[in-house]
Amino acid sequence: MDVYKQFSQIAKEKAAKPAFIFKEEVITFAQALEKVNQIGHALERLGLKQGEKLAIWLPNCPEYIMAYLAAFGLGATVIPIDIMATKDEAIKILNHAKASILITDNETAKIKKETPSIKHIMSNLEKLTIDDKTELRGMGNEEDVALIIYTSGTTGQQKGVMLTYKNLEFPVKTLGYFGLKDFKTILCAIPFSHEAGSLHTLFQATMGSTIVIIERFIPGRCLKYIEKYQVELIFAPPAILEALLKVTEKEIISLKSLKYVCPFGAPCHPRVFQAFMKKFPHINVITGYGLTESTAPNIILPLDAPMEIRVKKGILGKPAPWVKVKIVDDRGNELPPGEIGEVLLKGPFVMKGYYNEPQLTKEVIKDGWLCTGDLGYLDEEGYLYIAGRKKEVIITGGLTVYANEVEFVISEHPKVKEVAVISTPDKLRGELIKAIITLKEPCSPQEILSYCRQKLASYKLPRVIEFRPKLPKTSSGKIKKSELI
Repeated sequence: MDVYKQFSQIAKEKAAKPAFIFKEEVITFAQALEKVNQIGHALERLGLKQGEKLAIWLPNCPEYIMAYLAAFGLGATVIPIDIMATKDEAIKILNHAKASILITDNETAKIKKETPSIKHIMSNLEKLTIDDKTELRGMGNEEDVALIIYTSGTTGQQKGVMLTYKNLEFPVKTLGYFGLKDFKTILCAIPFSHEAGSLHTLFQATMGSTIVIIERFIPGRCLKYIEKYQVELIFAPPAILEALLKVTEKEIISLKSLKYVCPFGAPCHPRVFQAFMKKFPHINVITGYGLTESTAPNIILPLDAPMEIRVKKGILGKPAPWVKVKIVDDRGNELPPGEIGEVLLKGPFVMKGYYNEPQLTKEVIKDGWLCTGDLGYLDEEGYLYIAGRKKEVIITGGLTVYANEVEFVISEHPKVKEVAVISTPDKLRGELIKAIITLKEPCSPQEILSYCRQKLASYKLPRVIEFRPKLPKTSSGKIKKSELI
């Protein structure tokens, strides 16, 4: 997909329409295209060309997407870096990816000194003045790498996921297949460094969507912008649903333009989902499934699915026609409907591989099938359900427990705000179930345990319960379990 060419065409068609609204300032499509071309020619003069790597380490701002588009206009590869990353984390990514140019507003002395591949560092793109505003050439080959997105590393090390220009066709194509298209105005409340963040670039390039940008998710600010700019779609962490559930009856009026909410990055509890749909029947919650490695989303819960289907525990949806799904056991044998095993995906949306990690790539992509590491099952109607992560299976006393199942039960306790379930070593049982919990109001371990006994078999009960003021998270809202062990 030639994202730049698509954007250029739509920018000419919608020249006067707002492309970005940021800090209540409007940038039209005509102005945005002009700026994209300026940035592109500036990067070209610094040596960025087809196949070269541009890293972007910025907070959410219009220039972030403009830099994306400019790099795509040169057929280059973009490496987005989470703005929440420390300098050491950013340096590690830059060195691993061997980026040649970095765009950042962060302090650069240490970065330049410790990243030998970086030839140039750019900043203050909004003040960039380049006379050349002519069109860029667009992508080279559709099999070239467009993005290297470093995974959030919730359970282990970060890896650079290589997505090609061809891969970029499928997120919008999948959403369109399920009737999700032609969004006039979108509110972005997640980092552009996340794959869901880059999806906004694709929406804008293919649909001419106006993107209302906020630097981070703040419920009150989201409400204000939804009403002021008549936002139709919002991508945000799952906390967006909880936040909207707390709005007053008066504030509900401000949400009349909102048609879709897409909680992205972490599971949403059916209880919250059901309460949301009851309070806001005019708003559709888009739920689905996919990984960065599969250019998500790939599986969507159809909007016309009945409520009794939509609120089932673990349900994610049905695959688009070009998405092959199968469930396999530990030996790779395909399992029948209803049996839990690893979820495998296959299709033209699967990543090219992990950058500079051929062995890891071979372990994850086998005969074209992407081994997701997620455990789930397909029902007779073809709906996919997720039981948990393969790495989060706990074997206690020889019995199998899915961390996700225990988390769902504990999260239903009225005093629980969030919970993460992990294993802890035990000489007798091999592993014990440990629940780490944040609370809405005071609660004792005995209360949690008593509640779990009503809903879980005895071997699934948490043997260790720990309360913390907060849980570590990625910028997309996922709990970083690797930091809890």
